[in-house]
Amino acid sequence: MSSESNTSTVTENTLVNQGVLSSLTPEEKKKCISLLIATAIMLGFHYGPAIPGLEPNGQSILGIFFWFMIVLITNSLHGFVVGFASPVLIIMLTDLKIGEAFNAFTGDAFFLAIGAFTFAAIMTATPLGKRITVWITDLFRSVRVPRIFFGLSAADFAISGFLPTVAETGLMLPLAKGFSSLTKDKEHLPEVQRMNKGLFLLVVGLMPLFTSLLILTAHFPNILWAGYMGEIGYTITWTDWLVLNLPLWGLMPVVFIYVVSYYKLWKVEIPGAADEMPRLKKELGKITWPEKWALISLGICLFLWVTEKYLHNIGTGMVALILLVLIFLPFSKIKFKEISPHIMWDVWILLGGAISLGTALFRSGAVDWMVRLILNPVEHIIIGLPAILILIVVVFVIQIPRAGIVSAAAMGAMFIPLTMSLGPELGFNVLPFSLIVTNCLSYAFLLPMSITAFFIAWGASGMSMGEVIKFGVPLTIICNVYTIVTMAIWLPLIGYPLMM
Repeated sequence: MSSESNTSTVTENTLVNQGVLSSLTPEEKKKCISLLIATAIMLGFHYGPAIPGLEPNGQSILGIFFWFMIVLITNSLHGFVVGFASPVLIIMLTDLKIGEAFNAFTGDAFFLAIGAFTFAAIMTATPLGKRITVWITDLFRSVRVPRIFFGLSAADFAISGFLPTVAETGLMLPLAKGFSSLTKDKEHLPEVQRMNKGLFLLVVGLMPLFTSLLILTAHFPNILWAGYMGEIGYTITWTDWLVLNLPLWGLMPVVFIYVVSYYKLWKVEIPGAADEMPRLKKELGKITWPEKWALISLGICLFLWVTEKYLHNIGTGMVALILLVLIFLPFSKIKFKEISPHIMWDVWILLGGAISLGTALFRSGAVDWMVRLILNPVEHIIIGLPAILILIVVVFVIQIPRAGIVSAAAMGAMFIPLTMSLGPELGFNVLPFSLIVTNCLSYAFLLPMSITAFFIAWGASGMSMGEVIKFGVPLTIICNVYTIVTMAIWLPLIGYPLMM
């Protein structure tokens, strides 16, 4: 009887297993295989032989980073799951504590993101987004996509001196959401898909970064670099920064042309806008109290962002949380249950996981190990080459390990001291070498998680990782080569020779 029972159980389990396997689609089987491969690689790093020069924690975290990348590229797991899983894996495979592994979940960028995502959701769930889009199209008297993009880029530039990069992204995301809401029910059209992708990448991800690099106080690595220069005798003022980085202004039209050309938008108009606008204006009617209060709340927070460190010490992320409190006050008539389905919860959690992983990667010494691993074999070869060629080799070598660091603060803390020590080794003066390389590392679009603003834009665009990598790699090359060549010519002209 027992034998028959056991046989029956085995048969049932076999049938269940066969049923599960047979019920999987080819796409689901592919995801399962990719997840197994990613996990095997991660465990290989963790349990494998010690890698010379790499601490045990660093080796394990490097394995988790490769797991993270493979899972996202193959879409094996939902972003919401990956965002939580990465810090959990760090806790399981290293000696880092919960607070260290989940460090980004209490950071400014994380809180700012939920504020931006919530306001963007209000733009989508209420008429406010469409109303602002109508105002913008009226202002520029055009429904041509390049002209609208130019107007939004100009708005980016106008506020770049007052807000840090991520705060600027948080402000532009709702505007982009509002603009994209005008094409609702037309998302199947190829030109609409191209327009929305270009919109989010340019206005939300790229322009805030490109403008912030021009202003000393708008991008953390700028401030950090100026601080390091002060320690070796160079005083870098706000004006000095503008002069040193004058060539970077040329990248503004470059990135605009790249995005519009990449998505073939030069002659594209908002589909049906000529007929839709008059009807939409009539349908929208007068602005409602919930919309007015949402704008008032945003205005209050914009004031707090601009006056930080002048009138108060409330951080950027905390101001974003104040925005959440304000917009959902009882008298606002904005209902959370109506807004919540439009909030990008998955992107928010994935952002926290990505920043936490990047910070752990940096603190474990794995990034420095990767730089030295790649650079040391070619260092003796590149000495003696023309300065521009040396800079190109160094920048693109460092871009590889830099790709895993989302936080601009971590990037600056890791690579600015590295460039200051590496420059003299290669025969360069410290200031021009470190400035050029550090600037190039801010133009890092090899992976969507390399830049916080770009990561948020990618999440909002709905693009796959493969698609955004295809977009980002040529842009990284263009921006880096442009920065190296123009600044290598410019800095000696204003008194900062490249070579010792």
